Amino acid sequence: MSTERTNRVDVLVRMAREFPVRTGIFTIGLPLFALLQLVNGIVYGGSLLMIGLFAASLIAFSVQLTGYHVASYRRAELSQRWANAE
Repeated sequence: MSTERTNRVDVLVRMAREFPVRTGIFTIGLPLFALLQLVNGIVYGGSLLMIGLFAASLIAFSVQLTGYHVASYRRAELSQRWANAE
C-alpha cells in the first residue's frame, strides 16, 4: 500500500473516532441505502436499470463526500497544529 493511501486511511480512522455519526452516515450509510434500494427493486420488480444507476450515483456521491470530509478534517487538524506551534 502506498504511503499516501495509508495516510488517507489513517486520517479517515481518526476522523471516524472523533466524529463517528457523521463519518458513519456518509461512509457506510449511503452505500447501505443504495444496497437496500437494489434489494427493494429486486423484491418488488422495479426497473433495475434505473435503480442500478441511482445506486451507482449514490455510491459515487458517498466516495466524493467522504473524500471531502477527510480533506477538510485534515486541513482543520493541520491548522490546529500550526496555531499551536506559534
